[in-house]
Amino acid sequence: MEALIIEATPKTPRIVFDPVENYFEISGRSLPENVVKTYDPVIKWLEKNLGNLKNRNIEFNFKMDYLNSASAKMISLILTKLEEFYKTGVQVEVHWYYNTDDDDIQSEGEIYAMLKKVPIKLIGVDDSQD
Repeated sequence: MEALIIEATPKTPRIVFDPVENYFEISGRSLPENVVKTYDPVIKWLEKNLGNLKNRNIEFNFKMDYLNSASAKMISLILTKLEEFYKTGVQVEVHWYYNTDDDDIQSEGEIYAMLKKVPIKLIGVDDSQD
């Protein structure tokens, strides 16, 4: 099973799905010109590989600085894929990180946590202490 690593650009997030290290993260800004082109490899990777991760505890980390509405729909689709695998017995937990000053990203995580049937833990990060 190969890792999926897509480096960030000014308009797209960094995506690291590394099954060998059991590390799964989407981070950064997401406001791509073509949201389907950006997220299609992510969805395809999940569909192809998540079923092979049944014997693990999987933690998906979302560390988004900004999401436009089209990206929010794609994140919702990713969470739906995780939800489907969670329902089959795959141990999945989502960690939704947000800056404690960012009400929009926090609110987005809260909405997903209410709507999705996969464990989503909201984690506030205070960047002002850096």
